[in-house]
Amino acid sequence: MKLKSNIGKIIDESPYKRDYIRKVFNRSRNTVSAWCTGKSYPTVNELFELAKLLDVKVDDLYDMEEEKKP
Repeated sequence: MKLKSNIGKIIDESPYKRDYIRKVFNRSRNTVSAWCTGKSYPTVNELFELAKLLDVKVDDLYDMEEEKKP
């Protein structure tokens, strides 16, 4: 199983821009982009703050998906 990030989709559907999220969390564009694509993950505290800001549950930020076999 692999975590699939929904952060980018949720941010895009929210009234906030990624630059605003970046400033709120004092993170670089690359870091926020990596959160959105699942290349890296926010800390647990950041996950809860992000969910609160975006008015979603922490569980909504990620899904589990089967890893594709070669």
